[in-house]
Amino acid sequence: MRAPESVEVYKFGGVAMGDADAVRMAATHVRAGGPRLAVIVSAMQGITDLLHGAARAAVQRNASAWEAAVEEFEKRHRAVVGDLLRQRKRLNSEIGQSVRELRAMCESISVLHELTRRAEDAVVARGERLMARIFVEFLNEQRIAASYVDAADVILTAPRLGSLWPDFTKCERAAKRVIRPLLDEGKVIVIPGYIGRGPDDEVVTLGRGGSDFSAAIVARSLGARSVTLFKEVDGLMTADPKSVPNARVLADVHYREAAELAFYGAKVLHPRTMIPLVDRRIPLFVRNAFRPESSGTRIAADVKPGPYPVKALTAIHRQALIAIEGKGMIGVPGVAGRAFTSLAQAGHSVSMISQASSESSICFVVPESEADHAVRALHAAFEAERRMKLIDRIDAEKKLALIAVVGLGMRGRPGIAARTFSALSGQRVNVVAIAQGSSELNITVAVSESDATRALVSLHNEFQLDKIRPLADTSGRESKLTLLGFGQIGRALTGQLIAQDKHLRSELGLDVKVIAIADRSGIKVQEKGFSASAMQRMSNHKASGARLFDRHSPLTLKQLQTMMREELWLLPSHRPILVDITSEETAPLLQEALERGFHLVLANKKPLAVPQIEYDRLFQTARERGLSIRYEATAGAGLPVLDTISKLQEAGDRVDTIVGCFSGTLGYIMTALEDGRRFSAAVREAWKLGFTEPDPRDDLSGTDVARKALILARALGRRAELADIKLEPLFGTGVDHSNPARFIANLAALDNDFAERVNRARSEKRVLRYVATVNRKEIRVGIEAVPESSPMGRLRGTDNQVAIYSKRYKTNPLVVTGPGAGAQVTAAGVLNDIVAITVEERRR
Repeated sequence: MRAPESVEVYKFGGVAMGDADAVRMAATHVRAGGPRLAVIVSAMQGITDLLHGAARAAVQRNASAWEAAVEEFEKRHRAVVGDLLRQRKRLNSEIGQSVRELRAMCESISVLHELTRRAEDAVVARGERLMARIFVEFLNEQRIAASYVDAADVILTAPRLGSLWPDFTKCERAAKRVIRPLLDEGKVIVIPGYIGRGPDDEVVTLGRGGSDFSAAIVARSLGARSVTLFKEVDGLMTADPKSVPNARVLADVHYREAAELAFYGAKVLHPRTMIPLVDRRIPLFVRNAFRPESSGTRIAADVKPGPYPVKALTAIHRQALIAIEGKGMIGVPGVAGRAFTSLAQAGHSVSMISQASSESSICFVVPESEADHAVRALHAAFEAERRMKLIDRIDAEKKLALIAVVGLGMRGRPGIAARTFSALSGQRVNVVAIAQGSSELNITVAVSESDATRALVSLHNEFQLDKIRPLADTSGRESKLTLLGFGQIGRALTGQLIAQDKHLRSELGLDVKVIAIADRSGIKVQEKGFSASAMQRMSNHKASGARLFDRHSPLTLKQLQTMMREELWLLPSHRPILVDITSEETAPLLQEALERGFHLVLANKKPLAVPQIEYDRLFQTARERGLSIRYEATAGAGLPVLDTISKLQEAGDRVDTIVGCFSGTLGYIMTALEDGRRFSAAVREAWKLGFTEPDPRDDLSGTDVARKALILARALGRRAELADIKLEPLFGTGVDHSNPARFIANLAALDNDFAERVNRARSEKRVLRYVATVNRKEIRVGIEAVPESSPMGRLRGTDNQVAIYSKRYKTNPLVVTGPGAGAQVTAAGVLNDIVAITVEERRR
């Protein structure tokens, strides 16, 4: 039975005891933990390995190596004592005694030229013991009453199946006799971890994860309310963040899930740690020692499967698959038993088993470092069968990883395996072997080591483990849009979505919802989708000149990205779409959106005109995640320029040259000049009509057309930078101004120059057009005088025209002509891309 006043058990690992500052932080946790507290401490980080190294150096008679290890042991402990304690004499004396004993033991090992398990355990035990003594002294100096209890007095072991295992009955008696009286005195009990007492009263070590195991044993013995393991991580995570950057901390995990994750490679926890706790239903917490605000992970028996069918992923690396194959195995009983018996006798543990239903083959996984020895053991066990050709081969495939998909919610949930293999297939990950237990708690697959990270990322994305909750199971998944920017194009797009909602649903079977709208004033999120009336109200509000949100100063893009990270990225949605209709440098935000599983639709040219290396990274991320980046509106507004080029390339044609007027804004200005208006007046009209960018210099500098030309060049496979383009702007530095109205007023100084150029062209029966030329040799953008009777010369207003010269259209180009500016046509191009992605998702 539990004591009337329950005890808490804390354990601080090697990193949490790694230096004086870490020890101070541990003491802060102890002070906050309350009076009835038992604390298990590890040796300082690196000390256990140092002591093992000293023992091995001694048996090899490498005196300089073990002497150096002894000196390092002494130096580190004296440094911590010197930094922590005011009264150091007693602890320095204990350090000196421990060092003398260590030196004497190493000398004995060296002389005998023998290192027994008992001797090595005795060498290693002093790391935990000395750290526990230091921690007790520091707590007492901090006016936290503490007492040292040696682990050998309360963790007692007995032989079991060829190894030592805690004798829980004796441990409970010892705890009642030794620990409880001290707790009743109000003392914090500090116990060295990792060690215990053997059946002959010798000191023994508890193996990997031993200090965690010590904490669990003590918790069971005391009937503790809970155990908390303080580590250098925030808790158990949905995947290893080194492989999956957007992995998140799991708040609650069942014992069985935690055991599976620990067995299959989660380094935070050892599978044995839960064993003493399960039948006593003692919850286990994993918390970050250095982040008190982090609540960590709770591991307990009362954790329900929850809404997530899959809870987490984990991986064991550097594995090998051993296969035994042969027709003589069919129907022969005992083959598997003999195989596993021979492996056990050779000292090997198997982590996964898979067998063909025909019984002609059986395979299992062992660590890669053990594969050759395991194969030799099997060759010896089946020597007669191999000689009689009953077994064809026994060999090992190395450089594999095991990926485990774990979750209590998988049981009885159809489609989990299908989604697992579909996600892996989508990333071209080949599955070498498969195993699933009847409990349906996990699916384990063996894949090539080189595919392991890609497999983890694809599965994490498939099961949306980075979200705050899972996506609801629906037969027809919605397409959820986030609009980044809510200017003229954004408002035109929402109007088209409202107007075409019935068509999209009834004719195309698409359910497109806007769930978030963001601009420099903030972000508004409606997870179920904004109603038509709500979108119309916001559109009218913004069109009146007001902001979406009351904010004294606009957000920076970095601040907006932070808001999206906190309010949008974690919402459950099936491969949502981020629509960038700003004119901002949004490449970093878009990169994060891709990493969070968003498709991208762009009318914004700037993130596609970034340096080539950043452009490559965007598209590489999209390919790795199986996501789309569509950007038709960046090059031709509503014209299908990129779509036409793509279709030509898909049909095997090679596009050599693209020539065209890519700016409806400059087309409008050139037509106005042709009709006799002054240059400054033509620019003012275009600006007021919304044909220009908010800053008209973007258009008149030619940079906007240059970006379009660069986007087209890269679509053709050319690697180029914006600085490579030969660019002729429509104004010089003498008239430049950051205020649009002042800038346009300054343009009057250029009216006469443009009038002369127009008259000179007219005398030659030509007209001025702003032309971009993209070919394999150069990218050129500037004013050209073209024949007035040519297709380009006949362009009027905001119409764009693109001539595509290819292998098949060499002398008579393929020409695309139509509106190239205005919010409505650009919004139509954006909507077309949204529909294309949504249709493709439905096909999936």
